[in-house]
Amino acid sequence: MAKSLNDEVLSKMDEIVDYIERSESYQKFKAIETKMQKNTDIMDRIAKIKKLQKEVVKLEYDKKDCSEKEKEISLLLGELQSYPIYQEYSYLLEDLNNTFQSVRSVIENYIDNKLN
Repeated sequence: MAKSLNDEVLSKMDEIVDYIERSESYQKFKAIETKMQKNTDIMDRIAKIKKLQKEVVKLEYDKKDCSEKEKEISLLLGELQSYPIYQEYSYLLEDLNNTFQSVRSVIENYIDNKLN
């Protein structure tokens, strides 16, 4: 019984994922993401930000000053925002994250209502 219930739940989740993947927002996001990944300036800045973020985490763990690294991250993030393709990518990513949060909320509310 548990396996069939699990299969049923996974099947419904696949339907939700398929719906999201077919959405216009997701399709635009994937297209922008592909274009952005071909832009070496953007990808270099992103890689540098990720590296600096790791360094900040280590410095914070060691209880050392990380303000210079954080300033550099802010500067790089500002540079990224100057790229229209990155702005659109960020907007679409936020839109998708909101969609995922909405789906999560609907599922949680549905289960709470059924169980209470």
